[in-house]
Amino acid sequence: MRIERAAEELPALAMSEPEATTRRARAILSSGPTPLEATFALHALGIIERNQGRVGVALRYLRRGLRAALADGLDDRRVEVGASLGTALGLAGRRREALAAFDDALNGADYHARARVLVRRGAVRIHLGDFENAYGDNAEAARISSEVGDAIWECRARQNAGAALLHLGRFEEADRELAQAQAMAEANGDPYSAIVALHNRGDIAHRMGWLPKALSMLYEAQQRYETLGVVPPEVVRDIAVVHLAAGLTEEASETADQLVALFEQDHDSALQRADGYIAAAMVHLAAGNPHRALDLARRAERSSRRRQQLEAVQHARFVMLRAQAAAGRVTKRDARAAAALAIELSDRYSSERLDALVLAGRMALTAGLTELARSSFESAAVQRRRGSALRRATAWYAHAQLAKLRGDRATMLRACERGLDVLDTHALSLGALELRARSTVHGTDLAVLGTRQVVDDGSARELLRWTERWRSTIHALPAPSIRHDPALAAELGRFRAAGRDLGRLPGSAREAIRRGIEEKIRRRVHTREGDLSMSRRRFDVGELLDTLGDDLTLASITGVRDENFHVAVARRGRVIRRVAGRVEDVFAELDYARFALRAAALAPAAAAEAMLNGVEASMERLEEILLGPAVELFGDGPVIIVPPGKVQTAPWGALPSLRRRAVTVSPSATAWLRAREAAPSSGARSGRTALIAGADLGSAGAEVPALAGLYPEATMLTGPRATVAATLQAIDGARLAHIGAHGTFRGDSPMFSSLEMADGPVTVLDFEQLEQAPYRLLLTACESGVGSPTGVDELLGLATSLSVLGTTGLLASIVPVSDTACVPFSLVIHEKLVAGADLGDALLAAREAADTPVATATAWAFLALGAA
Repeated sequence: MRIERAAEELPALAMSEPEATTRRARAILSSGPTPLEATFALHALGIIERNQGRVGVALRYLRRGLRAALADGLDDRRVEVGASLGTALGLAGRRREALAAFDDALNGADYHARARVLVRRGAVRIHLGDFENAYGDNAEAARISSEVGDAIWECRARQNAGAALLHLGRFEEADRELAQAQAMAEANGDPYSAIVALHNRGDIAHRMGWLPKALSMLYEAQQRYETLGVVPPEVVRDIAVVHLAAGLTEEASETADQLVALFEQDHDSALQRADGYIAAAMVHLAAGNPHRALDLARRAERSSRRRQQLEAVQHARFVMLRAQAAAGRVTKRDARAAAALAIELSDRYSSERLDALVLAGRMALTAGLTELARSSFESAAVQRRRGSALRRATAWYAHAQLAKLRGDRATMLRACERGLDVLDTHALSLGALELRARSTVHGTDLAVLGTRQVVDDGSARELLRWTERWRSTIHALPAPSIRHDPALAAELGRFRAAGRDLGRLPGSAREAIRRGIEEKIRRRVHTREGDLSMSRRRFDVGELLDTLGDDLTLASITGVRDENFHVAVARRGRVIRRVAGRVEDVFAELDYARFALRAAALAPAAAAEAMLNGVEASMERLEEILLGPAVELFGDGPVIIVPPGKVQTAPWGALPSLRRRAVTVSPSATAWLRAREAAPSSGARSGRTALIAGADLGSAGAEVPALAGLYPEATMLTGPRATVAATLQAIDGARLAHIGAHGTFRGDSPMFSSLEMADGPVTVLDFEQLEQAPYRLLLTACESGVGSPTGVDELLGLATSLSVLGTTGLLASIVPVSDTACVPFSLVIHEKLVAGADLGDALLAAREAADTPVATATAWAFLALGAA
C-alpha cells in the first residue's frame, strides 16, 4: 500500500520535478510493480517525455500504461492515462486519433474526472486551432472543478481558457483569467502551471504592444522553465517574435535558429515544428535572409499539409509569398494568390490578414494590377485605428498607398505622418534607448514612401520638414528616464570583473561566459518600460531659420536607396535644394577614405604624407557625391551638416570645401536646435571640469597634465585613479569633460562599445546611468564617434547615446588615432575653448595648426558633434 501511494504521486510531480520523478518511476517499473503502480509510473514517464519534446517516446509509455489499466479494469486510471494519450497525440499533429482518445476517456468518466479530461482536450484544441471549442471545454471544466473544490484543476482550466481567449483576440479577458490561474498555481505549489500562465501573459503583452512587459514575462518564464529542466519550444518561438517586434533582428535570428535546432532534434512534434518553422521564417525574412525564410516556410507548409492543418498551411503560404517578394520574384499570379490568401485567413488572425493584404497590394503594384492593389489597400486601411501600434502603422501605410493611387498627395503625406506618429507612441513605450532606435525600422516603408514623393515634387522647405519628421527619432523624443539602476550597475561591475578574471581561460570558454553576462545585462535593459505621457518635439522650419540667423548655414542631406542625395541648405531665411551624387556610390568611397585616414594617422611621417596625398582625390569625390553643387550656397561662415546616419562618420572636416571653415555635425536639425537651447548652467550642471586619462595609452596620458594648466580647478584622474566609478562621478553634470582613452566600438552590440579605464571598460550602458550628462565632452579615443546604423536612420554608439542624454557638444574620432599626436591636438582644442570658441571653431583651429602629415590626419579624423 505504501508503494502504491508513492506511485500515485508521480504524474502530479512529472512537470515540477522531472528528473527525480523519472528516477522513481523507473525504480518502480524495475521492481515488479502491481498493474496500478505500473500505470502511475508509465503515465509519469509519458508526461515527462512529452514535455521534453520526445513525443514518440511519450506515446509508447502512455499506450503501455493504458493497456495495463484496461487489462486490470482500472477505470479511473483508464480515464487519466487516456486523456494524457490524447494530449500527446495532439502534440504529434494526429488530430483524429487525439480526439478519439479523448472521447474514449470521457466515456464513463465521473463528474470530477470529466473536468480533468475536458481541460486536456481543451488544451489540445488550442494547439489544433479550434479556439472556440477549446474555450468551451475549459470554461465547463473550471465550473465543475470549482463546484467540487478542486483548486488544482480549476487553475489549469482557467489557464487554458485564458490561452483560448488570447487566440480569440479577447486580450484583457485573457490576461485576467491567466493572472488568476498563475496566482492559484503558485498557491497550490504547482510551479509548472504557474510558468505556463506567465508565458501566455507574456504573449498577450506582446499582442497588446507592451514589448518591455512581454520581454520581462517571457524571459522570466524561460528562466523558470530552465530551473525545472523543461524548456518548451513555444517560449523560444515567442521570444524570437517579440525580439523581432522590438527591432532586435540579430537576437531574433539567433533565437529562431535555436528554435529550428530544437525541432530538428525531435521529429515527433509535427504540429509544434510547423508553427516554429513559420515563426523562424518570419524572423529571417525581417533580417534580410529571404532564401532561408523561403526554405523554412516550405518545410512548414509540407508538414502542415500532411497533417491537414489548414490554418498552418495558410500561414506558411503567406510567408513563402513574402519571401518570394523580398527576393524580387513577383508575378501577377503571386499577387492574386496573396489577395486570395488574405481572404482565407480567419478573423482570429487579423494581424496576419493585415500583412497579407498589404503584401497583396504591394505585389499588385509591382505586377501592374492597379485595381487589385486598390482593393487590397482599402481592406487593410480600415484597421488603422485599432490594434497595437505596429498594426496601426501598417494600416496607415496602406491608407497612404491608397491615397497615392488616387492621386491625393496631401492625404498620402498625412497618412505617412499619422503612421509615424503611431510609431512614436510605440517608441515612447520602450524604456531602453537601444530599443527605441531599433524600433524605428518599422517606419521604413512610411518614411521612404513620403520622402520619394517630396523628392519628386516638393519644395526645399517641405523636403527639410519631411526629412526631419523621420530622421533621428531618438533625439526628437524625450530621453528615457533610465538613469541610475543599482542592479544594472552591479551587473556591469560583474561584466568588468569577468573581463579581468577570465584572461587565463581558452578563447571559446571566455567568449561563452562573456556572452552570458552580456545577455543578462541586455535582458535587464530591454525590459525597462517607457513613459507614454511624453511627446515628440515638433520641428518648425521657421524656428530653425531664426536660430541660424545670418551667420550659420545648415545642410540637411537626404538619400533614398537607388537614388541621388538631395541637399536642403537653410541659410539667411531661405531653404534651397540641390541634387548631389548617387547614394550607391558613396559607400566604397567612404570606406577607402576612412582606411587611408586611419593609415595616415598611425603611420610614420613620410608614409603619412603619401597617404594624405593619395586620399585627396577620394575626399573630392566624397564631397561631390554627398554635397555636389550645394557647397556653392554655404557662404563663408560655419556650417552644420545633418547627414544620413550611414554617412555621419564621413571625414567632413577634410572635404575640400569644408576644410577651412568651422563644421559641426548633428544627427538632425531637431537635435541641433535642442542642443543649441541647452545652457551650460542648466539644471544641476556645474562649472566643474574633469580631465581623465585611461589605461595603456602610448603617451602615458601626457595630454591630461598638459591640460591642467588651462583648468587649475579641474578634477584629474590618471593611472590607477582613473577607474570606471571615479570617471562616472567626475563627469556627471560637469560643464566640460575630457577623456583620453582607448576605445572599442562593438558593431555586434553597440551598447557595449566602451572606453578602457584603469579597472576595465566603461560602456555606453554605464554612461546612460549618469544623473546628468556632461555639457561638453571631448573623447580622444579610437573610433569614439562611430555608430552602428539601425532603424530608419538611427545610429547606436557612444556618441549618439551621450547626445540623446544631454551632452550638447561632443568631440569624437571616426578612426583610430595616435595617442602621442593627440597631445598637441588636444592643447589647441582646449586653448580655443578656454578663449570662448565652440567645438566647431576649435576643431578648425586644430586643422589649421597641424604642421605635419600625422597632425593633419589626426585633425581630419575628428568630428565636432552637436551645437556647443
